[in-house]
Amino acid sequence: MIRLILCGLSVLLLGCHKSAKHSDPPEEIVGTSVRSNQTISGYPHSIDYYIPDNAESAVIFLHGGGGKKERFAANLGIKNDTTSSNYDLLPAGKDWLINKKIMAVFPQGQTIAGTAFAFTWNNYVMDSGENDVAFLQALVASIQSDTTLPTITKFYLVGHSNGGMMVNRMWCESPGTFDGFGALAGPPSTQLAATGAHPCAPATIKPYIGVVGDSDTGLQTSGNMNALTWTLSSYNGASPAWVTSTVMNDKEYHATRISLACGGSAGAPTTSGQVTTYSDCSDTLKLIVITQTMINGSLSGGDHCLTETAGSSCVTTLAGETGLDYKSVLMDFLQN
Repeated sequence: MIRLILCGLSVLLLGCHKSAKHSDPPEEIVGTSVRSNQTISGYPHSIDYYIPDNAESAVIFLHGGGGKKERFAANLGIKNDTTSSNYDLLPAGKDWLINKKIMAVFPQGQTIAGTAFAFTWNNYVMDSGENDVAFLQALVASIQSDTTLPTITKFYLVGHSNGGMMVNRMWCESPGTFDGFGALAGPPSTQLAATGAHPCAPATIKPYIGVVGDSDTGLQTSGNMNALTWTLSSYNGASPAWVTSTVMNDKEYHATRISLACGGSAGAPTTSGQVTTYSDCSDTLKLIVITQTMINGSLSGGDHCLTETAGSSCVTTLAGETGLDYKSVLMDFLQN
């Protein structure tokens, strides 16, 4: 009888014949905040910051020519819509920032007076009227010195179209500012060629990943994947915002990067469905080529926005039904 009573008491306290269990620690809740339309001293660019409390890396995302920072953030699946009336995060975008420990930064490109729709970057293809090399250097410095932000230890620069062309200029001229670079449909200007007006001569070689489609109507890659250069279909030589109509062939320039980084030539690529991947110099240089194909009766992938189907988000999905997420592919490469 006494033993039963003792056992009953032990069930209440610990469970009879069982050792006490420690409860699992509560799941950490990571907060996020947004700072929209900020500026830094000396520059007119407005800047949006999407900040998880656990951020360790900062990624500066550069929109394409004529683009807006809000639309690029929405097309990447980070912001909830393309408007400038609110800056709420999509739930999936919030989770992505937290899981990757990334602070996403979206600056607004500028435009020369008289070219109201040519919001862009000073990248030797277009001219924004601003010193965007100095601006991006100052933006990184401002983040490093801002004690109200999480402690950021790595900085990456990523861009689409004209934004990617600016990424290429920075890779050539200011590699020490960032830890890695990524461009989607944004190859370098021919002015960065060895015989160009501004030959690419990086003081140090940083990791780089490029993505391009084989049927890009903006870059006119269709049928020209082995040409040395591509000609922009939207080039307007009369506009002061345009500098040159030609860019380097991303596939051909990959070999130039290899020569600069480690010598030799490109290794054999791997192909999976629509995606062909070149990875060289101990996986520090990568090029992904997206092939256009027919899916359910519609052309899919390979164009300037590498969309899944007509009308889908510009750069969220790399190609067709591969399920690849642009920002994840780039950041998985750059962070690793």
